[in-house]
Amino acid sequence: MKLSKRSAVLIASGMAGAMALSACGGGSSDGGGGGGDEASGSGRVVFGESTDFPENLFPYIAAGNAVSVANLLIRVLPAPFVVNPDFSVEYDQDLLAAEPELDTAGGGQVNTYEINPDAVWSDGTPITADDFEFTYRASRSSDPADGGCASLLSTTGYEQIASVEGGGEENKTVTVTYETPFSDWQSLFGNLLPAHLMDNEDPVALCDTITAGWAIGEGIVGDVSGGPWQIEAGNIDVGGQIVVLTPNPEWWGEPTGLAQLVVQNIGNDPTTAVQGIQSGELGVIYPQPQLDLVDQIEGLAPNVGSDVTFGLSFEHLDFNTQDPHLNSLAVRQAFTMALDRQEIVDQTVGQFSSDAEVLQNRIYFNNQPQYVDTAPEEYKEQNIEQAKALLEGDGYTLGPDGIYTHPDRGPLQIQIDTTANNPLREQTITVMVPQLAEAGIGATYNANPDIFAGAEQPTSLEAGGFQAAVFAWVGSPFRGATQSIYQQPQGDAIGQNYSRQGTQEIDDLFAQFQVEPDPDAQAELGNQIDALLWGQVATVPLYQKPTFIAYQSTIANVEDNSTQAGPLWNSDTWTVQ
Repeated sequence: MKLSKRSAVLIASGMAGAMALSACGGGSSDGGGGGGDEASGSGRVVFGESTDFPENLFPYIAAGNAVSVANLLIRVLPAPFVVNPDFSVEYDQDLLAAEPELDTAGGGQVNTYEINPDAVWSDGTPITADDFEFTYRASRSSDPADGGCASLLSTTGYEQIASVEGGGEENKTVTVTYETPFSDWQSLFGNLLPAHLMDNEDPVALCDTITAGWAIGEGIVGDVSGGPWQIEAGNIDVGGQIVVLTPNPEWWGEPTGLAQLVVQNIGNDPTTAVQGIQSGELGVIYPQPQLDLVDQIEGLAPNVGSDVTFGLSFEHLDFNTQDPHLNSLAVRQAFTMALDRQEIVDQTVGQFSSDAEVLQNRIYFNNQPQYVDTAPEEYKEQNIEQAKALLEGDGYTLGPDGIYTHPDRGPLQIQIDTTANNPLREQTITVMVPQLAEAGIGATYNANPDIFAGAEQPTSLEAGGFQAAVFAWVGSPFRGATQSIYQQPQGDAIGQNYSRQGTQEIDDLFAQFQVEPDPDAQAELGNQIDALLWGQVATVPLYQKPTFIAYQSTIANVEDNSTQAGPLWNSDTWTVQ
């Protein structure tokens, strides 16, 4: 579902077209230029970004809801909590002076944050409660009639807040009072926004600012940073698809271990990734794993280290329920029954990891203790005869070409969109097509470069210009963020529900899920929600998506974080030996 609103939405994962490598070294001992003070480290590392080069850096809207944006912002915009590689959560000791307090007396909920007295934005403005209050106000509603903004991807959690108030010395104490408790409260205020540069008391004007976001060529508003890295507009090369991060000169924490972190888009071509890491032009890569790529890079040891990890991301198939064919539940059921998901796993991620397995849940993952296989028996194995019976019962007749047709809807031909230049997804759909043909369903593969664009692009997910799509949601341990994907759309405010499906029963259970303080009871609610999602089959889970990181052995402290925190989660600690 690009984690930009790092804890409140999920990131839709795409892969970009291959780009020529820049002339930057993968790990150089030369001090890079720009932005840092004398206490900052030396050297430069080039990170090969394999996902789409961003069109917008504002993480709260569809145009900025990308993995590439989350990777760039993870150590630029601050957040109260850090998600570690083992899925544990701890408070950020740079942003906060103490662990946040939780008061649930009388069945209510009040959270108190104490901001580090030294915490300032890169322009010298103190980080205060005003920034928390503004981030809340900008995120609380997607209803323009309520002073909200329809462009927001998610309001989960923020809509349950009654007030955010400042206090204490220099306005460094933040008190958040909830109208109804929010169990995933630690997920809020990720990608904290600078109130002094963005605030506007006019909700219409503020919505215009949110909708426009931060166009990539213009960079972040005011070049502002509240983390160890800073992105200056002058260090963004849109044509070359390069963003250079330099040390924040006002950073109050431990200095960065590098003078530069160069993020170079390389696309997801395995040859480019292997050649780049082998030659040293790239220091760290995070490509979508494939068998040949994994084998080749493992063969570069000990000069190159690598690791495959199963994190909180899953590959899935989404149906657009506004499509004349896919609006029918019977067609979606038949489509799902026609799939042999075990074969899809065997022919894709199973090629390079024996741990890969079919995912039977959308809320929890195979390696989480809350995971329950909620899939009905009819979807666990390919069932061609039942799929055909459903289609025929829905008015379809089998044509001489072996494809069903409907008297009103026409031939059952479904185009499956996915991201461009993504071999793993292309293989996924390639395996699907003959499976579907067995059931009389025609299917084609389509690489859609605008799949994650905004609503202004007619073939994007947000615009609804697709029939079916294969992509991934990248998440966190805070599973309440999934609400934005599955709750009923409200007019133009679809959140991340690109299938445009939902029920009141699911919405009601999510409302309980968000306020349930007991983890076991919350897990039970989550699995009840997923069982209901199988009833509408607007989204079909395929497999938990593995991540793959590789790096030059001369670069220290590189560690995969297979949550939405991503591979650059601790990049400020990297050093070149």
